[in-house]
Amino acid sequence: MAFDRPTLTTIVDRIVSDFETLIDGIGTLLRRSTLKVMAKVIAGAVHIMWGFLEYMAKQLFISTAEGDYLDKIAAEYGIARSAGDYAEGTVTATGTNGSVIPVGTELQSDSDVVYIVQDEATIAGGSASLNIKARDRGSDANELSGVTLTFVSPIVGVNTTATIGADGLVDGSDEETDDELRTRVLFKKRNAPHGGAEHDYIIWALEYPGVTRAWVFSLYNGAGTVGLAFVRDDDASIIPNETQRNEVKDYLYEHTDPVTGEIVGIPVTAYPGLIMIDLQPLTVNFSISIYPNTTAVQNAIQDELENLILNEGGPGETLYRSRITEAIGLAVGEEYHTLNSPLIDITASNTQLHVMGTITFADY
Repeated sequence: MAFDRPTLTTIVDRIVSDFETLIDGIGTLLRRSTLKVMAKVIAGAVHIMWGFLEYMAKQLFISTAEGDYLDKIAAEYGIARSAGDYAEGTVTATGTNGSVIPVGTELQSDSDVVYIVQDEATIAGGSASLNIKARDRGSDANELSGVTLTFVSPIVGVNTTATIGADGLVDGSDEETDDELRTRVLFKKRNAPHGGAEHDYIIWALEYPGVTRAWVFSLYNGAGTVGLAFVRDDDASIIPNETQRNEVKDYLYEHTDPVTGEIVGIPVTAYPGLIMIDLQPLTVNFSISIYPNTTAVQNAIQDELENLILNEGGPGETLYRSRITEAIGLAVGEEYHTLNSPLIDITASNTQLHVMGTITFADY
């Protein structure tokens, strides 16, 4: 039986009724009487207590817990909230030959993100390559190749700006949100560890900072092999490069448990057969006739299709045309539509990942 939290008005009425009933001869309380004021004051305090009790009741369950309370539940399952990671990469500085750029030198982006030089470098041949790392964790520090950064403090003989290298600044990721952590805890609760079952690999991969989705394929290349694919949805390119795949593979092989501090990893015998899948994008384009054909409806459809691909467009999975039509129909403001393309279901291989392409809209 559910218990409904009483409203402030209900509590006031109850207290007023108690005063009128229990105090002999008092009659009906006047609106500005002392007891009427006291009733409202007491009711306010009681209403706050009810709110706290309601809040604390939600902290008992994974599905509704928040913040530190969710962290405590997660710890009971051996899961710690990912703190995120730092973006890093290289930039090219230019200037006078022989000019030295010390370790700890700071550079700044136009959006005020600060990066720190990791190794001392000397200008030679008019330039020097600097290894830099973001000062703070977060995906905001990821930057594309060719973007310029500015030295926070000028250095004699070094030009004031540096250019990000061909690989960009990558691997920055945000602290795990409550919903992301909740998803991991619920997944582990519903899929108890089995020392190397398929869901174990997903649990382990999702522990690594920046990994947001993962898929596993047993017998990927025959007996004794396991294929693992993952993506980093917060990066400029959600498909991981070779370095990022190897980092996750090394983490699976051996890492310090974030809760217990013990060295853990996949079964030793499983490592030689662990294959990190190099995903390739399978771009899905759409052609849709809609009514009404407005910007608001187009944006709503875009959001629904992006969510569909995010939740159902993994490697080895099929993006069903009927589900695409259903997603379009769920868009706020859409009254009716015709899906002109795709005309068939789109199935990705184990090495492909559905990614959002372009949407062409037309009047219904």
